[in-house]
Amino acid sequence: MTAPIEIAPMSAPASLRGSAVARPLALLLVLAGTLASAGCSSPVDRAVATMPVSEDYRLRHPVVLANAPQRLDIFFVGPTGQLDVPQARQLEAFARSYLAEGQSGLQIAIPEGAVDHAAAERTLTAVRRALLQIGVKGRVSLSAYPVRDPAIASPLHLSYAALQARPTTRCGEWPDDLGSGATLATWNNSSYYNFGCANQQTLAAQIADPRDLVKPRALDPTDVQLRTRAIQSLRGTSTVTGVDPSTIWTNNPIPIGPAGQF
Repeated sequence: MTAPIEIAPMSAPASLRGSAVARPLALLLVLAGTLASAGCSSPVDRAVATMPVSEDYRLRHPVVLANAPQRLDIFFVGPTGQLDVPQARQLEAFARSYLAEGQSGLQIAIPEGAVDHAAAERTLTAVRRALLQIGVKGRVSLSAYPVRDPAIASPLHLSYAALQARPTTRCGEWPDDLGSGATLATWNNSSYYNFGCANQQTLAAQIADPRDLVKPRALDPTDVQLRTRAIQSLRGTSTVTGVDPSTIWTNNPIPIGPAGQF
């Protein structure tokens, strides 16, 4: 029985031995790095960047200044061609507001279509006459708008752009449930999203000059007569003794009850 023949493994040449070993090792390192980077970046890819809700309602419901249209509707006048008293007063107030705060020209839109064109012309003439009497000269442009339903009154639309304070959000939105069982986020005693929105809406509607929100008004000139009278009351004059600021003031309470109690 012959002995088995053992075949020795062939060894690679010295010039190829290092490259043959380094190539699989490099591939393994690249694969490991790719898996590691993919594992680390996957949560970041799924993350959504959100802005936290501010606890300050003035930042959550800010009031901004923007040019907004101011409108007035003037309905057709009768055969006399004169505006009645209510519409004349409304037009006067509207024109004075335009002269004080108007940021653009005054626009008048006339109905076009199935309307009484004679009444529309009479109303336009009455409006322009009233505007001239109030002091609105020039910068009045005319346009037309289509009448969709002849059965509904189609007045003249007067409009101009003016600076107005308005909130950027709407009230009545509830993105989160206030019930304690819905989420644990309501347990931290923080203000809810809609808190302060009504206050901002009321502030924007009541303010007379929206620019007061940005910068206070300039001080009026001092009243020289009132200031001089106050100084004379303190220092005195040639005939009247003034009040010395260094006077020691005493407290003399006057009882208001029979027992002398306050």
